[in-house]
Amino acid sequence: MKRFLILVIVALSMLVSADARDIGYNMTINESGTYALSENMLVNYGGIRINASNVVLDGQNHQIICNNSEGTGIYVGTYEDTIENITIKNVKIKNWPTGSYIRWNVKNITVINCEFENNTYFLYSEAVEQYFYLNTIHENQNAETEAPLASPKLVYTYSGNEYTYRLGNYYEGYTGAENEDEGVFKGAYEIDDGSAYDPYPLIKTPENYKIIETLYPEVESEYEEDGALIGDIFALDSKSKNYVITDAPVTPNTPSSTSNGGGGRSYDSDISDEIESKVIKNFVSSATVLFGNGIDEQYAIQLRERVTDANGFTISGNAVIVGGPKANPFAREYNEQFEMPISNDNPGENRGIIQVMTVQDNSGTIIRSYTIVYIAGSDRLGTQAALEYFKTLDELPEGPLMVEWTENGPVVVE
Repeated sequence: MKRFLILVIVALSMLVSADARDIGYNMTINESGTYALSENMLVNYGGIRINASNVVLDGQNHQIICNNSEGTGIYVGTYEDTIENITIKNVKIKNWPTGSYIRWNVKNITVINCEFENNTYFLYSEAVEQYFYLNTIHENQNAETEAPLASPKLVYTYSGNEYTYRLGNYYEGYTGAENEDEGVFKGAYEIDDGSAYDPYPLIKTPENYKIIETLYPEVESEYEEDGALIGDIFALDSKSKNYVITDAPVTPNTPSSTSNGGGGRSYDSDISDEIESKVIKNFVSSATVLFGNGIDEQYAIQLRERVTDANGFTISGNAVIVGGPKANPFAREYNEQFEMPISNDNPGENRGIIQVMTVQDNSGTIIRSYTIVYIAGSDRLGTQAALEYFKTLDELPEGPLMVEWTENGPVVVE
């Protein structure tokens, strides 16, 4: 059942049930459900606060407009409990100091088909489990967020063609240096000196992209001790540790695995379509892809959908380390063994390194050799540069390969 939010009427029962700190909001949502705006809201204080899980807020193309110099347009999160499964869509947020604020304890949130205009910050988010895409961002607004401003993997049409890729947002006035066929500019769009970035900025406004399917993996609930493997955060209905993938998504009309025509091994269906080389696909398919935090997880799933938290991981086969030693404990264990250890100063700002090392396991009667690929940078754009370039390689490099993120995308540093 839809609940309509009307400017001139605020449900007294909801105000009474709200925390005293929430009284400054025009509307506070304390129950699960679908809520829709029936008209524009001109607000003299805070706009809408969401305190409950399993909420859809549909603006139906109406506006939430700030009528003073303080407040937040849409605030998501409680002061104590985790909330999850939130969708905000089809709303224009205008004239706010902070257009949308998402607390750190919010999980599985999507902001889609919204418009942000004349806000100081269109987004301030502490959450890592978020998707923010197909939104229109007008000029002269800042953002700060822990996660990339991007979608899950999508099947969509653009300019009459069908693609399987990820999409970002449309930024008024931004023109990238080079276009991709998929309808995005090549290279990330950096906001507010790196406090937020969009790896897939849109060439055209969002209505030019028609979503056919969102490729979330299927999951089933398991006991905590079974060990979870999360391919995409929006596969979850609850805490990630309670779920394990049963079937990773694939592009429609594509076989579940592809064989190397030269007689090599088959690679798994969850390997990124952006990796063109069969050699690299086969290696990533054979490896465990490891991340250390939420940001690096977003990078890791650009290689394959099924990735693993490095905390407590013990090597038993090939591995890909995504992210440096500060966040990734597995990277810390092996960092100094690589030819070029990663630090905040090495390889430097916006630079990352791709390195390969073979290690031996002498613990058993049979000596086993494993290959570890290390993809990391001094900062997140450096890691992104190394990862994006890794996907273009024909084979694993013999020595360290340094890559720098530029306005034109990743470039090898000679």
